[in-house]
Amino acid sequence: MTRAITGSVTSGSPRRRFVLAALAFLVWAGAMWGGSAYFTRRAAKGDRELPVYVMGGERLAAGEEIYRRGADAKPFTYPPFAAVPFVPFSWLPRDWQPAAWFVVNFHLLLGIVLVLQRHGRRRLEGRGPPRMVGFWLLTLFLGGHHVASVFSNQSHDLLIAGLAALTFVGWARAARGGGVLAAVWVGIGAAIKATPLLFLGLFLVRYRWLAAVVVVAAFGLLSWSPDLLFPRADGGSWFKAWIDVNLRGLEVGGTASAAGAWNAHSYLNQSLSGTLTRLFTPAAVTGAFVDESAMLIDLGATGCKIVTVAGQLAVLGLLTGAVRSARQAVLAAESADSMQRTVALGEIAVFVCGMVLLSPQSSKAHFCIWLFPAAYLADRMLRGPRDRLLWPLAIAAFVVGPLMSKGVVGREFGNLLLARGNVTWATVLLLLATVRSLRTGR
Repeated sequence: MTRAITGSVTSGSPRRRFVLAALAFLVWAGAMWGGSAYFTRRAAKGDRELPVYVMGGERLAAGEEIYRRGADAKPFTYPPFAAVPFVPFSWLPRDWQPAAWFVVNFHLLLGIVLVLQRHGRRRLEGRGPPRMVGFWLLTLFLGGHHVASVFSNQSHDLLIAGLAALTFVGWARAARGGGVLAAVWVGIGAAIKATPLLFLGLFLVRYRWLAAVVVVAAFGLLSWSPDLLFPRADGGSWFKAWIDVNLRGLEVGGTASAAGAWNAHSYLNQSLSGTLTRLFTPAAVTGAFVDESAMLIDLGATGCKIVTVAGQLAVLGLLTGAVRSARQAVLAAESADSMQRTVALGEIAVFVCGMVLLSPQSSKAHFCIWLFPAAYLADRMLRGPRDRLLWPLAIAAFVVGPLMSKGVVGREFGNLLLARGNVTWATVLLLLATVRSLRTGR
């Protein structure tokens, strides 16, 4: 049955292909109309991210200051290149912007799905693909929970996820090349959100020196391009302003904390540093998203920083170990191309987990990247070598994460779990499961 459903487009009669194409078009058109209308109505309630991006694009095009922390209710805090894609949005009527952004996000998600579908359907070492129904059920159960947050919050996290998918496509073909195409996509992502710079570690551990240079070059060129395209009225540098306003106060082992931008104890921040700050220091500033009962023990600022740095180093150690295992597998394989395609998604998965864990600020919508470790694990669990530890880790990630959401356990208990970092710990479990699979699935 699954084969009939997934293969009919290519192997069925012309009439059947036409019917399926017509049905697909109707589904697409219905999603465009219904989704655009729904999220346009939600946007009217306020507290969404799109107006922040569009505001940044408007001010950038006018040469006005875009970094006004403390002056704006929700300030623009991203690198200056992140405002460039939203300059065209500023030309649209306000009422049209949510619908247009929904259409962009929908197609980004569709592209990611197609990339993961192609990965799941590939042949591996003479073995056919798993049943795609099972593949997608596992992927959605493990990794689909926070995709809806991107649409409801109108955030740009699917843009970063889409660039991660393109990075995977380029990296999967890089067994004999240098991974330059993958590096280009990483550089673009880094210019939009900075955290994809972590992928430098992937290229360095795999000795892809040219790819590492390309990442830095692409990031640098794109970050300085707004100075050429949209010069500041005061003649200064957008990139320097971003560093001065948003990065100067960040410390190693610290979390995002700045008046008018981030509350260090907000349970909306599910990064590793954010969760450990709530667990081991008392809330200094109260707010709508602060639960003072979240603290387990007061370690003080120094003790919390030590624990946080140790946790961050452990994450970096896991990433390094995973990439080394993947490199050894590729070198030892009879077909380096085939093995590279096999391990590439796992490597991308561990680094996107590292991005959200090591970032000073990771909101729930950022965790739409769970799709990558979830798809990799679904593929490995359905047709990889048997591993008694892999399934328990995946089940634990599902229980701690999606099963403990507010829609399941209720708003009050769900917020308490968020304050204790259940999204953070679910990501750690997904990371551990992916690292385990890379080490044992050669």
